[in-house]
Amino acid sequence: MNVLLSCSFFRSVTCSSVVTRLVGAGIRRLGCPQQEILMHRPLTLILCAIISLFMCRVSEAFEPVRLSLDGSGLSLMLFDDEDGSQAMPDGDRLPDTEVLASSAAPLPYATKDSTAWWFEVGGGSNFDGGWVALGGVGVEWYPVDGFAIGARFDGIGVGLKDTPTTAGVDAALLVRWHVLRRETWSLYLDGGCGFAVFADEVPTGASRFCFTPQLGLGVTCEVADDARVMAGARWFHVSNGQSATRNPGVDMLELYVGMTFSY
Repeated sequence: MNVLLSCSFFRSVTCSSVVTRLVGAGIRRLGCPQQEILMHRPLTLILCAIISLFMCRVSEAFEPVRLSLDGSGLSLMLFDDEDGSQAMPDGDRLPDTEVLASSAAPLPYATKDSTAWWFEVGGGSNFDGGWVALGGVGVEWYPVDGFAIGARFDGIGVGLKDTPTTAGVDAALLVRWHVLRRETWSLYLDGGCGFAVFADEVPTGASRFCFTPQLGLGVTCEVADDARVMAGARWFHVSNGQSATRNPGVDMLELYVGMTFSY
């Protein structure tokens, strides 16, 4: 809040009062009797008015005073008439709360330079007595609208007809392309390849170190600000990429569900 002190009237009254007292004191110091002072009172008033007008004109040549009261404290400063029409320069204003909030908020999901992280759980089958269960987290970055580059980290459990149940960990790079994007939902394709390490050979007689290419499609649906449910299906493959003597690949159809959060 800025308070402008308009000084014209105040200066006029002050000047008249001061000049009147000075003239009266000067006449008394000259030894003039009270009757003569009263006789020359009209002349004294005229003289006071002339001197007061002159002093007011002189004082108006100085810059007016602005009393500035804002969030940073109380300050007294000078400004010229042109600047007086402005309450305060934009650079001196405190940031608005809404501006601060908007600058701190994440970018809309799947837009350029936005980022997100997610978690998901899923399970699948090879329709031949084998199964897979996965759970993990991932992060992604969108260099352009609708297209993301990311990484995911999963824990995997596998059981096959000729292989004991075993577990492992997997790290994968992937891309995600939102082929259809709306304000509150999207349809996407994703795919990538990872590298997994299992406690036992998968399948038996093959290797504990396997590659995990994957490809699928899914949907996202907004459930809260910066939060979406995601669900989909993907082809999930496990094989050692001819790095061992035997390379019997395992193909699974996986269904999954998860949540993704912009940050």
